[in-house]
Amino acid sequence: MSRPLDNLTTLKKLIAARGWFRDTRLVYQGLGPLGAHMFAHFLPVSAIVAEYYGQEVQRYIEGEWGTTVFSYEKLTGVRHNESGIFNRYFYHDHGREIAAALDGLKGDVCIVPFQVTPGLEEFLFTHGSRHHLLQNSTIVQNFFDYKARLAWSAREIGIPIPPDSRVMLFGALDYAQLADDYEGGFVVQIPLSQAGGGTHFVFTREDFERVVAENRAALGAYFDKTQVKITPFLAGPSLNCTGCVVNGAVALSQPDIQVVGDPYFVKTPGQYIGSDFARNGFDAGARSEILDITRRIGAWMGARGYRGNFGVDFLSTVGSGNRVREIYVSEVNARLVGESQYLADWQSMKDSVPLTFFHLAEWLNIDEITPRDIEAYNAELPDLEGSALLLYTREKGTFTARGGITSGIYRCEGGTLTRLRDGYLLSQTRGSDEFVITNGVPWDGLTLGHPRYGDYNVFLCYLITRESIVERDNWRQVNRRWREIADCVYAALGLTPCPPRLLPGEERVKDTP
Repeated sequence: MSRPLDNLTTLKKLIAARGWFRDTRLVYQGLGPLGAHMFAHFLPVSAIVAEYYGQEVQRYIEGEWGTTVFSYEKLTGVRHNESGIFNRYFYHDHGREIAAALDGLKGDVCIVPFQVTPGLEEFLFTHGSRHHLLQNSTIVQNFFDYKARLAWSAREIGIPIPPDSRVMLFGALDYAQLADDYEGGFVVQIPLSQAGGGTHFVFTREDFERVVAENRAALGAYFDKTQVKITPFLAGPSLNCTGCVVNGAVALSQPDIQVVGDPYFVKTPGQYIGSDFARNGFDAGARSEILDITRRIGAWMGARGYRGNFGVDFLSTVGSGNRVREIYVSEVNARLVGESQYLADWQSMKDSVPLTFFHLAEWLNIDEITPRDIEAYNAELPDLEGSALLLYTREKGTFTARGGITSGIYRCEGGTLTRLRDGYLLSQTRGSDEFVITNGVPWDGLTLGHPRYGDYNVFLCYLITRESIVERDNWRQVNRRWREIADCVYAALGLTPCPPRLLPGEERVKDTP
């Protein structure tokens, strides 16, 4: 007799037979609308609230899915390098319009955000009396996201953290003392941040003074008494594993290699730029250790009221042959994570149940999925083929894309980029020689970067491939083949500087150049 989690085919039949999602009207909130595909394996997506837009959104989500999309970018024609304006003001400005559309849905309106924001909570308080939030509140989310908490709780959980880790006040940091204590450099982490935005690498006094100056300006009067986590710089690759607290157990994903801060692509050392599931280079001991640590952290979170999806980032050291030697926990991300958006598609390519199903099962109280089922699922995780590389603008400024490139299935040979056909998912490729340009490809009329003073590291698009993208002997860097392919895509985008201009209503936001 087959178990419900044996494969995706079996699960889909069970979903139809049980009618688990028959009355559910799913609404997704995230940066990119295509992220909603991670739930489309199980039920239709009725509406999306997102920051980005794009030709692929118009064609596939609005056109083929028939899904209503509310997009900051679609309305303003601007893409920034951070999401503060979207998070703070989008629901405030467009809440009535969004509420009217959601009120027209028949059934149980369930909102699944990539992460909860105060803007979403205010919207639900004002307009969403009959809506269900399938995610933890900001209070719960911030409790676990707080980067010092794992350092305080590591012994209780039974997990390794980097040696000589400490929690200090920003105002008490002394470079001379820290440089003596951490001869190979050190890392300063701000308590609440994401995508590497609050992670600072310090190797020189100049690095330290820059970090202090930037955060003093950002934190103002709170600077001196803001807690920060200090850890030694470790030269091994950044690793990741995703989990889900569900029905008293913890479902796990395959571990992956995170590409962070490769200077060929970005200027910020802690910037997340991609993930590699295709290398499959972990030995059995390292893989087992990552999974066990993720399970322990999930159990600890669940015992303290957390529900659903989370991610764990790891630091490491390497030995001979680039083998991972020591593994340490860096931080927890108490939300859906970057890998979630494409991991579901890659797991479905193996007919394996995508991890995002467990998030729905937990929040919609599907009790038929038992801890024993989840234990069997974790024991049979298949190897995946799939990597994602995120491209960002390389210079500070304001740009538009003149190249006319669109999302689709591509091949790159001899420095020539060829569009083969339509598509937006890795599962739509036919072999490892094909890849996908997708998720936010700049559209005609879009301004990249703040229109008045410009931005660094503005997101452009994803490159999705079946191949490994990291160097064989240095997992911290993208390999030569994918650097060259990325250069071809940059050239095809045709980024062109734009003259500065003001945004409507910009005077209410305190922007600083």
